[in-house]
Order: sequence, then structure tokens, then C-alpha cells
Amino acid sequence: MQNIIYRVSVLGVLIFLHGCAQTHPKTPSTVIGSISLAPICNDINRSNDTYEIALPQEIGSDEFPAITKKVNDLEYFPQVLSAYFDSNFTNQETLFEIQKHFEERYYAPWTYAAAPICVKEAKWPINAFIGGYGNNLKPVDPSWIPELIRQSNYEAFSTVNTRAVTTKWMDIRVFPTQKPLYKNPAMPGEGYPFDLLQNSSVAFNEPVFISHYSKDGSWVYIFTNNASGWVQSDGVAVLKPDQITLIQEKKKVFVAQDGVPLYDEAHKFVTYSRIGMVLPLIEETPNNFKVLFVRSSGVLDEMYISKESSHLGYHLLNKEDLIKIGSDMLRNTYGWGGMFEERDCSSMIRDFFTPFGIWLPRNSASQAKKGEVFSFNGLDNTQKLSLIKEKGVPFETILYKKGHVLLYIGTYEGNVMVMHNIWGIRTIDAMGKKGRVIIGKTAITTLQLGQEVENFDPNNMLLSKLVSMNIITRTPVSYVRVKSKRKTL
Repeated sequence: MQNIIYRVSVLGVLIFLHGCAQTHPKTPSTVIGSISLAPICNDINRSNDTYEIALPQEIGSDEFPAITKKVNDLEYFPQVLSAYFDSNFTNQETLFEIQKHFEERYYAPWTYAAAPICVKEAKWPINAFIGGYGNNLKPVDPSWIPELIRQSNYEAFSTVNTRAVTTKWMDIRVFPTQKPLYKNPAMPGEGYPFDLLQNSSVAFNEPVFISHYSKDGSWVYIFTNNASGWVQSDGVAVLKPDQITLIQEKKKVFVAQDGVPLYDEAHKFVTYSRIGMVLPLIEETPNNFKVLFVRSSGVLDEMYISKESSHLGYHLLNKEDLIKIGSDMLRNTYGWGGMFEERDCSSMIRDFFTPFGIWLPRNSASQAKKGEVFSFNGLDNTQKLSLIKEKGVPFETILYKKGHVLLYIGTYEGNVMVMHNIWGIRTIDAMGKKGRVIIGKTAITTLQLGQEVENFDPNNMLLSKLVSMNIITRTPVSYVRVKSKRKTL
């Protein structure tokens, strides 16, 4: 019997874990891999063998730096959607035109015969990046980007031209690498988390189109229904025509809850649910939906998702679902371009509407062009608020400023309220030094968010920077411009 003492070095101090020894009976090689019992801990017969194990860092909660500050909007206004439904909201009773075309847009990658853009458009990163800072916050090696360009293998662009599906959640990268590139980590908005090589993300079991592979074959350039770029090739499975036909013909289950573990028929874990996922139905049971998914081998298989976490077919906009889905969104922390399996402003809005059969583009500028658009050009802040209250439709209207979108959810005590996933509030001190008060999550706020914060930058107030709003459920009409007789504040 062999007894083990566990020792761990933390901050240069050797810590002995009292009372932990292990018993390791010798195991014949013929039974290696069979089930055995965990060792029994006791405090006798310790040996000098050392095993490195992870311990929490020895730092008290009172020692953590105060990198966030109190923000009045987050303290005063309820951070639950149920507080913002009033007599002005009624459940949707008839289909919007946009809902009639969801599957057409969702499965668009499987209709491509070749890449939907030309190679010149795909090669934009080649001229966009000449350097920057890496994950160690040091300038990247000058040879790194040229090597990424070589690995990108653009001479093979649109030569594979194959329909496929993702077999796991993945980042979509500008170049075939997981390593980050930052513009200037010393400047707010130019360091973490704003990795210049993060383009978007793609969910599990999502239809994609393969353009080509990297030089070494470890990455593949794909098109989803909303983005394009590089993903790891082991996360994509090529499909046969009959598999694609089967998947598309099935009724669809729309996922309406994040983070629920999903299992196959052998009760082996497959993936976690994510709002925005769409899964083909096999059969319906009293409590679950049996749905199709694709293994990494390309084989179709089956798994289960509960009816509490999903619904058959998309739903019309209704209070119950909006509150349920919104509660999950309000638990999201900020994920630039979908990093860390989180959401940013545009992916929050995109996923929020998917269970209602409303397809939206991935980036904020494109989302702001959907439906009936109202320009704020020439309007001051007071006029903007009046127009939003007069024309905006709660839970159907996007407010847009360059680089950011917000979902209008109605008024509260006379304030225009929005839900958005936001990184932080811009500040600038008397010396002109820029900074951020970090929020880093989905929040319900006014458009004057952060105005009480020390060194708040009034030139970057959300309301002041808004350029338009659009009602996504309306059939697109001519761009609406509102005349103004007052100067912009």
C-alpha cells in the first residue's frame, strides 16, 4: 500500500494538505481501464511523492481591485423584463412578413453552389493588419501575420464548395488562429476584450458552407447564414444530399433556454442548449422533443430536449416568452463577437428573436437596416426621445448608434428604456485621458446611462450618439426622415 502526501506551491509557499494520503493497489495490466474505487484519504504513512493540484488563489474578497463603479440606472431600474410590460403591449396575433422567411434565411448556406462573395472580399484581412499586440500584451512577432496569411490559403478559395454542419459551438476567426490580436492594450476599447481577430461565433448543429481549408488543414473557411470566417475543421461535418433533405423537411424545435445539458438516447452528454439553436424534430413525447443532430463523423443521431427549454415551431411575440427568454439574456456577461460562448450587443438581439422565427443579420449596422427605418438626422436629444415614444414599438424596435444596437422595451416612469449587452461607459478626465466604467453584461437602462458617473463623457452619451431606429417587424419602406427645426444638442 502506497501513501501519498499532496503538496502545493502557492506564491512560493509550500502548503501541506493535512490528512490526505492515498491507497494505490497494484493493478494488473489486463484490467487497466476497468472501474476501480477512488483512494481512501487518511493521515498516516505519508510518502514524499508530490502531486500538483489546483487551489483557489489566496486573496480575500476585500483585496479585489474596484474596477467597477456604482451606476444609477442599474441600481434604480428593475433588471427584469416583467416590470416593463404595460397596457401598451399586446400579444402578437398574426404573422409578420419577416416570420414567413425564417427557414429560407436560416438554411441559406445550403443553397450555395459557390462562395457567395468574391475572393477579393474574403481577403480583406490581408491588408487590414500589419501588427498589434498579442495575448502577452507585447507586440506580435513580425512574421506571425505573414504566416497566418500563408495559412489562409486564399488561392484555394471556393474550391471545396461543400455543404456541412457544425458539431460544436465555435468562434469564427478572421485568420486561422485562436490567438488574439489587440490594437493597443494601453488604451480603453483597444485592448481586452476587443480581439481584432474575433469575427463572430457559430452555434452547435448550424448549417454552413465550406469554401476551402487552411494550408495545414486544421482550419476551414465557412459561411453561416450571417457571417463568414475561419473555424476549427474538427468542428465541421460534411453532409450528404439526402441528410440535408431530411433535416430541412423535419419540423423545427426552437431552443428558448441557455445552458441546459442535452443527452443522446444512451444518456451521454452531447451539448448545452443555447437560445438561437434550431433543431429538427424526430418525435414528440409528453415532456420532451427527440431531435436530430450530427456527430463529428457526419452520422445523424438523436438527442432530447425538454419542452420547458424549447418549443415546436416559432412562437408569435408574447409576454410569457419574452420574459422567459429575456431573463436568460439578462444573465449574460459581455462576449465580444461571441467570445467565451457569451453574447455582444448584436448577437443578444439576434438570438432573442430567433425563437420567434425572426431572422436578423449578425452585425449591428446590418440589423439597423431591417424593417421600417427612421433617421434621427438633425434631431436633438429631446426630439429623439419624442420620436421613439411616438413611433417605437416595444420589443420590436432596434435603436442604433455606430457599433452598438439596443432593444427598445418601452417606457418606465416616463423614461425610454432599452435592453442591451454593453461593455462599458466612456469617461474622459480633465487631462483628456479616456477610460471606461465597466458594465460587461446585458442590462436594462435609460439612454442617459452613466451621466452621474465621475468624468462621464457627455459627447458619448447613448442618446446623443443614436443615429436611427428601426421596427424590424414592419415591411421595409422608404427610409423615413424626420424634419427638425432645432439644432442637435
